[in-house]
Amino acid sequence: MEFTVVIISEQVGSYPKINWTEWKDRNRKQMRSQGDMWSMATLSGSTIWNCLDNNKIDRLHVVQWKPVDDTMYQVSLPRR
Repeated sequence: MEFTVVIISEQVGSYPKINWTEWKDRNRKQMRSQGDMWSMATLSGSTIWNCLDNNKIDRLHVVQWKPVDDTMYQVSLPRR
């Protein structure tokens, strides 16, 4: 399964092997805040936790995420 993971851009350097791209949705384009500096990558995993663990992403760096096929992002992580 593939997931879209969004992090604060200042954390991109923590994950040099991942291809991050600048990310803004319609609402974020209207804001002038840290939300203007987010980066997104599409990563694989059997669950969101597996995806984060396999890619060694600190859960505290995750701003939002979703399965690639979903239309709505989630801002909290499910229980393990």
